[in-house]
Amino acid sequence: MTRHGIRTAFTGGAAVLALLTTGCSDSGSGSDSGSGSGSRPGPDPEMKTQRIGAAGGACELPFTFDAPADWKVSPASAEAMGGFTMGMAELVCELDARHAGVSGFVRLWNDPTQSATSRLVLEGFVSESPLKKVRNVEYREVKAGPYPAVEVSYEGDHDLWGDGQKERHLAFETAKGFTVIDIDAQHTPAHGELLPEYERIRKTLRES
Repeated sequence: MTRHGIRTAFTGGAAVLALLTTGCSDSGSGSDSGSGSGSRPGPDPEMKTQRIGAAGGACELPFTFDAPADWKVSPASAEAMGGFTMGMAELVCELDARHAGVSGFVRLWNDPTQSATSRLVLEGFVSESPLKKVRNVEYREVKAGPYPAVEVSYEGDHDLWGDGQKERHLAFETAKGFTVIDIDAQHTPAHGELLPEYERIRKTLRES
């Protein structure tokens, strides 16, 4: 199963291109351009939010964070999703923004691999991307709440959604392994709409 549901599977070449085009920055800056340059989009401070990740909630996580109150939150597991994985990471929580009129999701994955690093976990995501001609790959060291984190942005072409589709993932280590926060937009405008709430999640992360 692919990460993007109806999107077609990765057919090869992305991993090699990612290695050839990868950049690195520790500035922590980023934008929806996929290059990582410019200021980050800020979330709407007036938007009503829900706290996600606490014990007894829809998704029990080793941390909590804020997300829009009208997003649907659903737990997930590899077994329930038919082996839905990216690299060594398994899907654990899905935030559906379609109820708020945005065509996309923010998904959380867990990689329990003890010998990995955040960068290696993200490299697994890039190598299994459903996009073709992956390019402008840039890794950055950032903060995710109290956690040191690595973020990757890149773009590529998709058979259904067209050229220049953008991707962004964030990885950090917790007591239960590596978490990846993944923007999964169905087209480029939706990616831009999800970025501010991705930033809200990143900034409001707190250890449980």
